[in-house]
This record gives sequence, structure tokens and C-alpha cells, in this order.
Amino acid sequence: MKKQLVLLAMILLPLVASADPVEINGIYYNLISKAKQAEVTKNPNKYTGSVAIPEKVTYENVEYPVTSIGNSAFYQCTGLTSITIPNSVTSIGDYAFNFCSKLTSITIPNSVTSIGNYAFDRCSSLTSITIPNSVTSIGDGTFSVCSDLTSVTIPNSVTSIGAYAFSSCSSLTSITIPNSVTSIGDRAFNYCSGLTSITIPNSVTRIGDGTFSRCTDLTSVTIPNSVTSIGDYAFSGCSGLSSITIGSGIKYIESSAFASCPELTDVTCYAENVPSTDTDAFKDSYIEYATLHVPASAVNAYKVADPWKNFKSIIEANPTGIKTIENTQIKNTTIYDLNGVRQSVPKKGINIINGKKVVIK
Repeated sequence: MKKQLVLLAMILLPLVASADPVEINGIYYNLISKAKQAEVTKNPNKYTGSVAIPEKVTYENVEYPVTSIGNSAFYQCTGLTSITIPNSVTSIGDYAFNFCSKLTSITIPNSVTSIGNYAFDRCSSLTSITIPNSVTSIGDGTFSVCSDLTSVTIPNSVTSIGAYAFSSCSSLTSITIPNSVTSIGDRAFNYCSGLTSITIPNSVTRIGDGTFSRCTDLTSVTIPNSVTSIGDYAFSGCSGLSSITIGSGIKYIESSAFASCPELTDVTCYAENVPSTDTDAFKDSYIEYATLHVPASAVNAYKVADPWKNFKSIIEANPTGIKTIENTQIKNTTIYDLNGVRQSVPKKGINIINGKKVVIK
């Protein structure tokens, strides 16, 4: 066994980075000799100010393209104010810019295909981020606690959003998740207290545990027909949530999924078969004063099922979920378009008004 380990080490030796990082023009690199590639690594004295990473470096007459930013390369560089990443870089490692509290903006080039877990966690001054369409997944905690982040663009290339990915991004007001996304991790948007609207695509089949918990400014949510289960505490503590629309595909609603939503007044569930629902799913949301809309064929079934039977009234839902009214009837309302963008006045066509789809003539 010992001989095998020694042989393996000898085989891997040419592939590993140089024994010690080398410093070239103020930036430290691990040089991977056989691959002829350079990886940006930690500066023992921390990087500060503005840093521009070159596309390639030369060391001892050998040229190395810079292809990656290593794990924790800029970790806790609290004096870093800006960073330029070249098109040669294809990956950003775990914790790469974690705790870079003065970094205000960053452009990630289209060459990047991988962004590590917690890569930009606690970049509290970061205000906007554009994720290139070369990236297919957003890792765990990638942008968590970016408290000044107001805008993020998620491209159609992304298929998964990791746990805690945008957790505690308290300045984020709206986000559109593209139809390419099939998986949203647990607590991905929890404590996004400024979030007023969210668009969940039809490609998502499960809303994870605590995904939108404590999103206190969220007033309405529409869960698409593709979603079959809603996890524990998924929307708990959404204290401004007044309206919920749940699609026909729902089968399971887990513990405290909509707990502590005291403003809840209107719930629509299009499932013809009553979903398996934990008895505390609506705990402390005062559903005894709220109205439940369900398919006509299922009204009686909901009236005898826990916890649904506790709603003040259970009535037939409009099969289309769309109400037609005159423009002049709109007063004292909260209005969004179908992309979840808030509007000052309704437009002709379909609007979301007070959490319901409405056609304006």
C-alpha cells in the first residue's frame, strides 16, 4: 500500500502547482508546471486598492496563461476596492472574495464557467452583479450577506441555485429566476427583507426549506403548477405576505411552510386533490380570518382536511385565475406586471393586482 501511495505521488507531482507561490508584479500565483497554467492565490499581506489580473504571466522565461482564481485568494481583503478579471480565467474558487467588504462592483467575464461556494459572501458593498451566460450553477452562499446588492441578473444558462446563495441580501428588491433553473437550494433567499416580488419558473419542482423565509416585504407569491412540494419554513416569517397562489401540481406542504404570515388574507390552491399538509403549515398566520379558493370539485374535501378546514371561508376558485375588470375600478392597489416588476398604474392586458391576475380592458 505504501509503495502505491509513493507511486501515485510521483505521478501527480508534475501536475501540481509550484511548491511556493510566486509573486509577479504584486500578484501571487500557483504555477502549474505541466499544464503551463497560473492560478491567482493569496497575498500574505492582503491585496488592497485596485487589482488587475493579467491574461498571462512569464516566470523564468516560461509563459503561463492565468486560468483560475484559487480558493480564498482574496479572502478578507477588506482594502480591495476593485478587481479586473481577464477572459483567460475559467473558474473562481470557493471563498475567493469572501469578506471583501469594500468591493463595490465586479465584472465576471464570459470565459468563467464555475463560481465556487461562498465566493462573494459578505461583500457588503457590492451593489450589482451580472452573471455571465457561461455559468451553469450558482453555488452555496455565493452572494450571501451582500447587504448592498440591489440588482442581479441570472442568465438562462443557470440550472441550479445553491443553498443560501442570496441569503440576507437585504437590499435586493426583485429577482427573476429563468426557466432554465430546475433546483433552488434551501434558504437561498431567506432574510432578503427588501424583496417585494419573485418570479418562480415552471421548471422548478420543489421549493426548499426556508427558501424565502423572513422576506418581510414580499406581499404576494405565485407558485407554478410544476412545484410538487414546499419545504419546511419555506415562506415563514413573511410578515407582509397577503396573497398566495399555489399551482395544481402541489402534493406536499411541509411544517410551518407559511407560518407567521399575519397579513395573509387570501389563498388560492388549484390542486384538485388536497395536498398532504402539515397541521402547522399556516401556524400564526390567522387563517381563521382568511379566504381559501379551491377547485369547485374539491371544496368539500378541503372543508374537512387539516389545516385547510380552519380557513374562514372556502369557496370556488376562478378556473383561469384571471379576473376581468375596467381600468377605472383600480384604486388603492399593489400592481405588478407578469415579470414581477412593480407598476404605478395597471397596463392593458394581464396584471398582478393585490396578488391576483387581472385583465385590464
